[in-house]
Amino acid sequence: MKRYIVSVFLLLLVFTGIGKVTLTFWHSMSDYQKPIIDRLVNDFNRSQNEITVKAIFQGSYDDTVTKLKAALLTGKGPDVSMINIEHLQIFTKDGSLLDLTELLANDPAISPEDFVDNFWTTIIRDGKPYALPFNISALMLFYNKDHFRAAGLDPDKPPRTWEEMEEYARKLTIKKASDSRPSQYGLLWGVDAMFYQFEPLVWQNGGEIFNEDMTECVINSAEGIEALERWQSWFLEGLSPIDLTIDEGIQSFTMGKISMGPMTSGGIRYALENIPWDLGVAPLPQNKQRTTTLGGASLSIMSGLSEEKVKAAWTFLKWMVSEKNTLFWYEGTGYMPVKKSAMESLEIQLIWQRFPQLKAPIESIEFARPRPVHTNIIEIRNILYDSIEQVRKGVKEPEKAFNEAVEKVNGLLK
Repeated sequence: MKRYIVSVFLLLLVFTGIGKVTLTFWHSMSDYQKPIIDRLVNDFNRSQNEITVKAIFQGSYDDTVTKLKAALLTGKGPDVSMINIEHLQIFTKDGSLLDLTELLANDPAISPEDFVDNFWTTIIRDGKPYALPFNISALMLFYNKDHFRAAGLDPDKPPRTWEEMEEYARKLTIKKASDSRPSQYGLLWGVDAMFYQFEPLVWQNGGEIFNEDMTECVINSAEGIEALERWQSWFLEGLSPIDLTIDEGIQSFTMGKISMGPMTSGGIRYALENIPWDLGVAPLPQNKQRTTTLGGASLSIMSGLSEEKVKAAWTFLKWMVSEKNTLFWYEGTGYMPVKKSAMESLEIQLIWQRFPQLKAPIESIEFARPRPVHTNIIEIRNILYDSIEQVRKGVKEPEKAFNEAVEKVNGLLK
C-alpha cells in the first residue's frame, strides 16, 4: 500500500510540475525578436522536466535598468536578466549580479575560450565574468540595392569611405526642383538616445569619446568636433532628412524613401521580412580608421539566489548560448553567434546561402569596438545625445555643443 502511495505521489510530481524549479527571466526583446526568444524559452522548458522558465518582456534596455533597480530594492527581481553590455557595470558595482567564475571553472561543458574574443570582453568587469554573451550586434550599413541600380551604382559595391558615401548619397537623393524637399534621400544618419550611431564616427575619424580609464570625456578633441561637423554637413546639404526622428527615418527607409544608413545587425531579418525591395548589408564606410560599434546584451544570473536556483539558471544560460541555439537566434534576428564553434560550423555556411546579408556583420567583428561602460552611462549618453541634437537642429555650433557637454559629462565621471 505504501509503495502504491509513493508511486502515485511521484506521478503527481511529474504531471503537475510540483518540485520543478521556476525561474523568472527578464528580457528586452520586442516586436519581431520576441517570438524568437519565446520559442527558445519554450523549447528549453520542453527539453527537460526539472526547470520552468517564465520569460517576461520589460521594455527597452534602459527600461529594464530602471525596473531592475526598483525590483532589487524590494527583493522582487528576476532570477535571470538580459542586460545591455554597457549597463552591466551598474549592477556589478552594487553586487547585484553573480560572478560566474566558479561556475565556469567547475563546468567542463562550457569554456570562455569558445566564445568570440571580442564578445567575451564585453561581459568582463574587474577581471570577472558577470554574464554570458547572447544577443551581440554590430552597427552596419543597410542600403537599398534597387535605388543603387536606378542611380547607375553597382548594388554589389557599397561605399567604402565617407567620401564615397557622400558621393553615392548625392546621386541617390532625388528632388523634383532645386528648392523642393527630396522625394528620396540618399542617406539616413539619425542618432537615437543611446548615442549608438554617432560613436563610430568619432572613432573612424581618429578620435575617442573617453580616455582609457573612463575618467574624462575627450569627445571635444579636434577629431571629435570634426566628426560632428561632417555629420552636420549631411543634414545641411540635404542628403539626410533633418526633421525626422530616427524611428520616422527608419520607417521611411523601410518604405523606400531613403537609400542607406547605419542600423543594427539585430534587425537584418526584420528588414528582409518587411521591405518590398532588395536589401544590401555592408560594413560601415571608413574614414581615417576602420571600425564599427558592438552593441546588444548578455544574460546574467542575479546574486543571492538559492543553490538550487543558481544551478537551474546556469543550466538555462548554457542552453541559450549553445551552438545550436546561438545559430537559431542569429538566423532569426541578425544578432551574431557568440560561439567560435558556431562561427566555424557547416550550419552557418548554410545560413549564409539562405540569407547572404547575415554574413556582413561577421566580417565586421575583427574591427568592431565594444561600447563605453560606466555606472552613470545612461545619464552620460543623454548629455551627449542632447549635444548633437542641438547641432542637428541648428541651436548650437559643434565646438560649443561638445565643450558644454564635456563639462557636464566629466562631472559624472568623477
